[in-house]
Amino acid sequence: MHFKHLAIMGVGLIGGSFALAARRAGIAERITGWDRKEALDKARDIGVIDGVEEAFDSPDRASEADLVYLAAPVGAIVSFLRKHGNLFKPGAIVTDAGSTKREICRVANEALSPEVFFVGGHPMAGSERTGVEFADENLFQGAAYALVTKDGVNSDALRAVTQVVRTIGATPINLTAGEHDRIAARISHTPQMLSTALALAVARKCEAGTLALAGSGFAEMTRLAESRWSVWEDICRTNADEISAALDETIAEIEAVRAAVSSGDLADLSEMFETAGSLMRRYRDFRSQTD
Repeated sequence: MHFKHLAIMGVGLIGGSFALAARRAGIAERITGWDRKEALDKARDIGVIDGVEEAFDSPDRASEADLVYLAAPVGAIVSFLRKHGNLFKPGAIVTDAGSTKREICRVANEALSPEVFFVGGHPMAGSERTGVEFADENLFQGAAYALVTKDGVNSDALRAVTQVVRTIGATPINLTAGEHDRIAARISHTPQMLSTALALAVARKCEAGTLALAGSGFAEMTRLAESRWSVWEDICRTNADEISAALDETIAEIEAVRAAVSSGDLADLSEMFETAGSLMRRYRDFRSQTD
């Protein structure tokens, strides 16, 4: 799939990486960006974009982009669609990289012309680091990439975005918006909450020698605790129901582990370890088959 003009709203880690991957794959002849001036200057200086997408600053001029990629926090994507939804040319394909899908897809359906085709998306790739200076053309290589395939999605647009996803090295996973948000709450959003909670627990009982003794296990479990609240605020707001349900499920498991430890029921705890380990072995086997 080839496009004459790719416009990227939000030229940070994800948007910048998508631009680099698209450039390497020859997906677009021209790549423009829309963001804060300092981010755009940096992106242009390091060759991530060719220029600024000025149409989004003019209420009277539609963008000439035939593919638009929205890469920003969920709230910023929703706001952009509401404010600029009339600035896409007929036939344009708009897709996003937002971390939750129900709210974004709902607003896209309301804000965009029937002649503009929206395909919700979410690459399961990223980093606690932010900014276009960390953009990596290989960021999506081997990553799962959720695509919303129902709710009136245009089949030709879906086919085009699916091909783009494969071209940048990712694996498309077709889901409804509700399925995405339910699954993401358990394999992405809850891990963030647990990482934050563990770091908080240690911070509040951080006696002398604690950090000196901390090793790779602690670092791996708390890596996500450095994530920006400015990103997670929107995720928590737009997926509160599913995150709350996933946390309830996890808290129940933690309480079961605590009960086994407290009672000395090591046979029960051993079974929990085996069940958890079995899941991770299945996960590794699955990843090895898809890499």
